Amino acid sequence: MERTEPPAHAEMPGSTPPGADNPLLRAGTLDYGLTDLSKIRDEHWLPALEAGIDAQRRAVEAIAEDPAPVEVSTVLHPLGRSHELLSRVERAFSCMFSVDATEARQQVQPEITQRVAAHRDWLAMHENLYERLQALQSALARGETSATEEQRRMLQHVLDEARAAGAGLGGAEQEQLRALNLELGAAETAYEQLQRREAAAHAVFFSDPAELEGLDAAESGAAQAAAREAGHADGALLSLTLPVQQSPLERMTRRQARRRLHEASVSRGTLTDDDGRTTSQIGAHIAVLRARRSRLLGFEHHLASVLPGRTAPDRTSIERMLKTIVTGALVRLDAEIQALREAGIHQTSDPDGPAELAPWDVSFGLAALARRQQSSEGAGGESPGLAAEHTRDVPLEQALRRVFDAASQLYGITVVEREDLPGFAPGARSFEVFESSAEKRPGAGIGLFLLDLYARPSKSGGAWMNSFSVASTLTGSAPVVINALNITAPAVGEQPALGPSTMRTLFHEFGHALHGLLAEAEFEELSGTSVPRDNVEFPSQVNEIFQEFSAGLAAPGQQPTTEELWGKGFSTVEHAAAVVLDLAWHTLSAEEAEAAVEDPEAFSEAALAAWGLDHPLVPPRYGIGFFKHIFAGSGYAAGYYSYLWAQVLAADASEWYREQLAQNRGQQLSEAMAAAGAQVRRELLSRGNTRDPLESYRIAFGRDPGTDALLRQLGLDES
Repeated sequence: MERTEPPAHAEMPGSTPPGADNPLLRAGTLDYGLTDLSKIRDEHWLPALEAGIDAQRRAVEAIAEDPAPVEVSTVLHPLGRSHELLSRVERAFSCMFSVDATEARQQVQPEITQRVAAHRDWLAMHENLYERLQALQSALARGETSATEEQRRMLQHVLDEARAAGAGLGGAEQEQLRALNLELGAAETAYEQLQRREAAAHAVFFSDPAELEGLDAAESGAAQAAAREAGHADGALLSLTLPVQQSPLERMTRRQARRRLHEASVSRGTLTDDDGRTTSQIGAHIAVLRARRSRLLGFEHHLASVLPGRTAPDRTSIERMLKTIVTGALVRLDAEIQALREAGIHQTSDPDGPAELAPWDVSFGLAALARRQQSSEGAGGESPGLAAEHTRDVPLEQALRRVFDAASQLYGITVVEREDLPGFAPGARSFEVFESSAEKRPGAGIGLFLLDLYARPSKSGGAWMNSFSVASTLTGSAPVVINALNITAPAVGEQPALGPSTMRTLFHEFGHALHGLLAEAEFEELSGTSVPRDNVEFPSQVNEIFQEFSAGLAAPGQQPTTEELWGKGFSTVEHAAAVVLDLAWHTLSAEEAEAAVEDPEAFSEAALAAWGLDHPLVPPRYGIGFFKHIFAGSGYAAGYYSYLWAQVLAADASEWYREQLAQNRGQQLSEAMAAAGAQVRRELLSRGNTRDPLESYRIAFGRDPGTDALLRQLGLDES
């Protein structure tokens, strides 16, 4: 099998000091240009970052002062290569910090954030570079030079980002913007660091492990091991994951234990930092800074400032989609809550006798009712079916085979473990991805997939995909992507198994990984997952539908059964509530944000009430005190709706797959899937942002997406 070696082209002049021992300053020596991360020391980060910034600044000055006529080769290409070293350092730090934020890395992170923010301001506001970019656009319009469609899109992308970052503002306004950006970067870093500390501080200690009754032996053993690691002589410790609904709540039979875990989760946002601020207060201040920044750039609010780079056309379109979903979800939730009250499962688990249904009972009751219904089906001699299969834990190695085999059948790839490569985090695994499709070059290497599964105190919460490098024909780089999850590490001698929710997460994150691995682009800035924020979740959500297919249970997109729809009202309402909070905080004028900061919790409660989402039993998936997506960085700020927006596309796509299978009944299932997958890979996944992602959707699936498929999938339609 062929592998891609590190790019042969040299670093920029001066970017690699003679005799330097810093591995970040040189092209990686491992396969696909990956740096040997085991050789990086914490003192390497800042010198390498400064070298990368200096290299790009010299390159940009050369572009700006170049007397040659403006062409792609004299402007866009050197600009696209100018950040090679800087990107390598930024990507490596981002990947490694997210999975293992050691004390030393936490100390250096604010400095990196500040320096990168200042450099990006310098780059965006470079007057002569901006003039050269505008001149190239004018020359193309007059037909004085030529460019491919991707090159034209890249030019527009760079110009749009420059304008959104302040290019074209006067000198005094640019200085105000730089100051705001620095303050905003510092606040986002402070939020992330305090949120990470608070998650650890709110871990729930149970003096008697029997309180965790209902958890399996592996979960209970891991909780007891966590207590020993935290310094307790006995007992058990449950750490908090990022969403408000903690996974053990579904299985913990002791009601008071559930209550303690739930209350610890929802009470986040009260721990103070060295300046006496809570994450809720820092988050509200971040909203103020973003509102001020948006006004300086000429926008009504933060959402308006980011919409030009999204696929959603306007606020009205987002709220129309959200209202349709919320209306159906609230009706379904009412039915689910009524069923829980009638079943009284929460009462049977309460040794103190009958009790009113409480928030810590809902996920437990929903899961218990689902198990009860599936058991009655099995007792009746019927096949347990898809819903029952979804309740079964899957051994880790089998789970990985399912994920990789589904991708192999769909997209013509092979995934092989590489035990010889050094891990980028403790316990991380490495895999190489090869072509196996006859349409490509069978055996040719595509890239590396790195997997870090287990939770650790120094790791960010949740699950995500990131990249050490991305595919680019301009820089010669190949994709090296990571997936990170937060599975509880099994006790010594135990084999881990994944429950249905974690299996779905594994498929979801590998969907992101495929988007990066299968990318074909000239420019890194348009490659793979570098699509608009409200489009990036779509390929990963599509990949979720192959969880059933991989288990040999059903064709993708099969209409869900009544059992599978159980709890959809609950999960959709908590998700929609988080979307409402995000939009509420990011559609404020500067004056409105300054008023809201006086009482962040009261503002949030009022925003939920306006949508009818202030449900006493269903808190939002994230509160302002632990909404990392939108306050620890700007990526999802005014963009958490993206998950629902992407679900619309994913649900429509799943129905398309089902239609393809129905139309090709004469073929083997795998043949029909391969034909459908090849089309999606060719016309959508490989395209990234090299053309409008919605145009790629239309070409790949032959139609515009609509909300009907999602409403059916969630059981929210009126039929």
